[in-house]
Amino acid sequence: MTRHTLIALSAVAALSACASQAPLSGQWQAGSGEGKTTLSLKEGMLSASAGCNRLFGPAEIKDGRLVVGNLASTMMMCPPELMQKEDALKKLLASKPQVEAQAGKLVIKGTAQTLVLDAAPSLEGGKTRFIYVMGEKKPCMGVAPTQCLQVREDKAQPWQNHYGQIEGFQPEPGLNYRLRIKEFDIANPPADAPSKRWVLDMVVESEVVKP
Repeated sequence: MTRHTLIALSAVAALSACASQAPLSGQWQAGSGEGKTTLSLKEGMLSASAGCNRLFGPAEIKDGRLVVGNLASTMMMCPPELMQKEDALKKLLASKPQVEAQAGKLVIKGTAQTLVLDAAPSLEGGKTRFIYVMGEKKPCMGVAPTQCLQVREDKAQPWQNHYGQIEGFQPEPGLNYRLRIKEFDIANPPADAPSKRWVLDMVVESEVVKP
């Protein structure tokens, strides 16, 4: 086998390896509401939740398997069923499961369980913003009394009511966050709804609120 042939085969192998890793990059989700499972992998960092605490740490794909490093976690107590889902997710991620993308779905297969997630909404075309978010909502008044997220763009600014949601983000009382979000315009929003749609891109940092 010639040297040129070896170089060509090496290049094909490298491209194939990159192609096998590319589908996982992004955000994925399964279920809805309080028990929704989310997973994202960007720039070598994984963030995941089974509806309770957020798990985060380094991760990569090796030979079709998801290999995660030591995962840190927030420390919130949740209902027993959510804690059980979280324990199962931790075990799955720690087992170096097989992973592949199939027609808009991400399949993570371990020896004892398989998790199938759908691709989260696309972030293409959105405006990137960095905001601070309080972990606890506060009473506010829209068309009727409700609870609003508290947000600001600078720590020196006062907290302001945000009447919408941040898709893919579930705040936890006792923590404050800095988020990278994507902002999209909403055409003809209802009178009592925001004119912008916010979607979580990345949790940049979280900190415990001092009493």
